[in-house]
Amino acid sequence: MAQKPTLRALTAGLTTLALTLALTITPARATKTTYEDVDEEIWYFTSVAFCQQHELMDGLSSRTFDPDGLMTRATLAEALYRLAGRPAVESEPEDTEDIENAEAAESAEEAEDTLPFSDVGESHPNLDAIRWAKANGVVSGYEDGTFGPEDPITREQIAALLWNQQGQREAQAAPFTDRADVSDWASGAVNWAYSVRLMQGTETGSFLPLDNTTRSQGAVIVMNYAKAFYGLQLGYTLPASKAIAVNQYIDDAYSLDENGYLSYSAAPFTRGIDVSAHQKEIDWRKVAATGMSFAMVRAGYRGYGSGAILKDTYFDANMRGALANGMQVGVYFFSQALTPAEAVEEANQLLEWIGDYPVTYPVVFDWEEQDRDDSRTQGTDGNTVTACALAFCEVIEDAGFIPMTYGSPLKVYSGGILLEHLQDYPFWLANYTKNTAPTTFRYHYNIWQYSSTGRVDGINGNVDLNICFTDWATWSKGGVHEWWKGPV
Repeated sequence: MAQKPTLRALTAGLTTLALTLALTITPARATKTTYEDVDEEIWYFTSVAFCQQHELMDGLSSRTFDPDGLMTRATLAEALYRLAGRPAVESEPEDTEDIENAEAAESAEEAEDTLPFSDVGESHPNLDAIRWAKANGVVSGYEDGTFGPEDPITREQIAALLWNQQGQREAQAAPFTDRADVSDWASGAVNWAYSVRLMQGTETGSFLPLDNTTRSQGAVIVMNYAKAFYGLQLGYTLPASKAIAVNQYIDDAYSLDENGYLSYSAAPFTRGIDVSAHQKEIDWRKVAATGMSFAMVRAGYRGYGSGAILKDTYFDANMRGALANGMQVGVYFFSQALTPAEAVEEANQLLEWIGDYPVTYPVVFDWEEQDRDDSRTQGTDGNTVTACALAFCEVIEDAGFIPMTYGSPLKVYSGGILLEHLQDYPFWLANYTKNTAPTTFRYHYNIWQYSSTGRVDGINGNVDLNICFTDWATWSKGGVHEWWKGPV
C-alpha cells in the first residue's frame, strides 16, 4: 500500500541524463514526433517518439509533450494498460454481497461501489486503465482508499507498479547508497528494477526513491520496459510484407504523339493530368477537347513547417470544371503526416472536402519529403511514411473510395516508402524520364506521371501528364495480380 507522497522538487542535477533512469538509448532507426517541445537532439527524444508511436503516453496536445512536467500515477497506469492490450474489465461492486443486486443499482451511492477508488470518477479519462490496474494487482492505492491519479509519481512507486505487473519477482538487494530511504513496501520492487536494468540510479550510487519523475524520464522507463517485457521496437508495426508486383509493360509499346502525349499500344489506357492551385484558372472545356479523360485534383495539403491542414484554393473550381466537361476525377492530398493519427486526420478532412463529388478515380496519399531546414518532415524514415500511408488508405477505403499511394523510383528504392507493405493498394508512379522514354521502374504501377512540363490547351504554363492502365470500375483491394492483365 503506497503512502501519500511528499512532493520533492527535482534538483538541477536530476534534469539531465545523469539520473541514469534506464539503459543508454541508441536509436534503432530514424524517427519523428509531432511534439514541438521535444528537440530531436536531446537525450530523451527517441523515448518520447517511441511512446507516441506505440500510443503509450499521450502528449498534452498533438504538438506538446511537456517533457519537463511531472509524470502522474494515472499516466503510468495508462501506459501499462495499453501495453497489456487495453483489456476489458468488468466493473463489479467491491462488496461481493452486493453482486446479486448490482444490476438493479440505480442510485449514485450504489454506482460508486463500482469505481476502483473514491477519487476516480466515471468521467476520469484513465478510468479503464486504473480499474484494470487495481483488478490485476498493479496498483492498490493509498491507505485512505484513494488513488491520487494526478499525483506526481515517485521513483519507488514506478518500480512498484512495474514489479507488480511482472509478478513481484524476487531479486538480490540493489547496491544503492540510500537503500534505507526506500519504503518497506517498495524494497522488493526497487531491487527487481535494478536487477533487470530498468532503473539504475544516479552516477553517485543513490536511487532517490521519493523523488518525482519528469515525463521525459518516465518515457525512457516506459520505452525500455516495453522493449524488455513486450518485445516492442522503435518504429510502427506494419502488416506482413507481400511480393511486389513487377513492371511488365513493354517498352516498345510506348509512343509519343505530336503534342507530347503518351500512348500505349499493348493494352487499354487513358490519358489525364493532375492539377492544383499552381495552374490557377483552367478552361476545362478546352482541356477535355484535347482527349484528356481524367484529372487528379489536389484537394489540400499539410504545411511542411506549421503542420496546418489547408484546402487547395482551386479544388472546388477544378472538380466542378472537370466533371462538367465529362472528365472523370480522382483527388490527392499532399501529406506531411508524421504519425498515423495525423494521416487519419488528413484523410477525414479530405473526405469532408470531397463531399458529394462523384470521384471514380483513386483518392491518393501523396507524401513528399521537404529538404528545407525548417521542414518538420525532414529525415522521416520509410517505416513512418508507410504506416501513415496505410492509416490514410484504410480511412479512404472504409468510406467507399479507392485509396492509392504515390512515389518516385528514388523514394521506393531508398526505402522512403515500403511498397511490400502496400500491395493491397494501387500505385501512382512519378518518374520524369529523358525525352519521356519508357520508365525503367522495376515495379508495377497503375498510373504513370511521366512529365511535369506538359502543355495542354486550356491551361497556362506547365502541367503534369499522366497515363493510366487500370479500369477502376473493376478494381478490388489486393487484386494487383488479378486485375493486371499483362501485355497483350
